[in-house]
Amino acid sequence: VDYYDTNETVQLRLHKSLKLWSFYVDLEECYGTFQTCKSVYDRILDLRIATPQIIINYGLYLEENKYYEDAFRAYEKGIALFKWPNVYDIWLTYLCKFVERYSDGSKLERARDLFEQCLEHCPAKFAKNLYLLYAKLEEQHGLDRRALKIYERATNAVEPKEKEEMFNIYIKRCGGRQGITATREIYEKAIESLEDERAIRDMCLRYADLERKLGEIDRARAIYSHCSQMCDPRIHNDFWQTWKEFEIKHGNEDTMREMLRIKRSVQATYNVQVNYMAAQMMAASMGEETSTTQAN
Repeated sequence: VDYYDTNETVQLRLHKSLKLWSFYVDLEECYGTFQTCKSVYDRILDLRIATPQIIINYGLYLEENKYYEDAFRAYEKGIALFKWPNVYDIWLTYLCKFVERYSDGSKLERARDLFEQCLEHCPAKFAKNLYLLYAKLEEQHGLDRRALKIYERATNAVEPKEKEEMFNIYIKRCGGRQGITATREIYEKAIESLEDERAIRDMCLRYADLERKLGEIDRARAIYSHCSQMCDPRIHNDFWQTWKEFEIKHGNEDTMREMLRIKRSVQATYNVQVNYMAAQMMAASMGEETSTTQAN
């Protein structure tokens, strides 16, 4: 029987009123015993009328009374009732509480299984926090290699607008654990996969600066050359100034001349694009004027 089915009588529908069950469970929490309150929560679950917030409240109630495994089972029942995105808050609460409960790492394999189960169908919109929580678990109790692998997976799983931030976290963690030379592959992957040109330019400049500090002048110059193709000299003059200063310090007359040649080439490319767009706009405008004249 559906509570909102108006074809049924009120008497038949009343036992599925979530508002009444919520009042009932509040009453039991205040004046009842643990067992009576637990039975009300269980009945709500059996009727399949629970909301994600009721599931979380049930888990917290069990945890307050030191029934930790029962709380985890309550979260699992809630996960079985809901799908994404409604299940996100239940998963996040469950994982945080589980990691907190076994903060000594004694249930590491079980925690890994939970994270993998959660992330299997997780939409990109909700992936960031879950991957960061998973990676933190591995950093504290697992292996650095596994933690870095999770960060790598996260760069593919999050939304495009969050990729730059995730790559920055990945680079920082990798540099701190395996050395800055190990971050080269990450920079290259970021430059290849990021969609926002501003983010790509920033990543290229950071990568080139890294190579310069490592003494890899030719590699840094190649990165500047690659990045230059998306840097209009009229708009991104700061990039060209950075490259010019680099050549003054580390290059020679030939490399400076090559940098200026590339700059002119890029400028010409952007000029052609601007002229083409202007011609298209003018043609469209003239077409509209002709149509208006013929209509009159």
